Amino acid sequence: MNPACLRPPSRGPVAAVRRARRDARRRGTAAAQFAIIAFPLLVLLMGVMEAAWQLATGAGLDHAALRASRYGMTGANTPPAWQTQGQGQNLPTCRSNNIRWLITRSTGWLIRDNSDLTITTAAWTGVNGAGSGSGTSGAGAGGQIVSYSITYRQPFVTGGIARLLWGTDGFTHRAFLMVKNEPFDNVPC
Repeated sequence: MNPACLRPPSRGPVAAVRRARRDARRRGTAAAQFAIIAFPLLVLLMGVMEAAWQLATGAGLDHAALRASRYGMTGANTPPAWQTQGQGQNLPTCRSNNIRWLITRSTGWLIRDNSDLTITTAAWTGVNGAGSGSGTSGAGAGGQIVSYSITYRQPFVTGGIARLLWGTDGFTHRAFLMVKNEPFDNVPC
């Protein structure tokens, strides 16, 4: 057996110097490891946040398009009562204006009513040619087939970093629906 292994560790000044030298070689390793991993981790975290934001916007736009088209096909000129609670007196009185109003309210203001929101509605009298060509602009009359094309440009949450990667300052989301209006007698406005 090696006698050096059986010896208890020395506690004198020489051992203290050896321990100090050994610890000095290890000093800063945690900071170096953090510096190596921090940037990729931060980029990954920002990418996940941006993806979640854009996915939430896309899901919100789909939900809002469905709500607006279901409202538009009823022919009512006033928004539903459950949607107008606490809104005051500035409610739209025209079905076409209410469709835009409903899209912004159905998402809890995730989709804002500004220049980034484009809503196009076109109506056809029958299924022949519906969706192709040019229909009559507007939400249509009773029994007509109506297409809802909604486009929303959502700015990036990460701003300049995403602009460097994508070359633009936002992401464009689109929703398209076709419905057949119920047989109502209201005059479209």
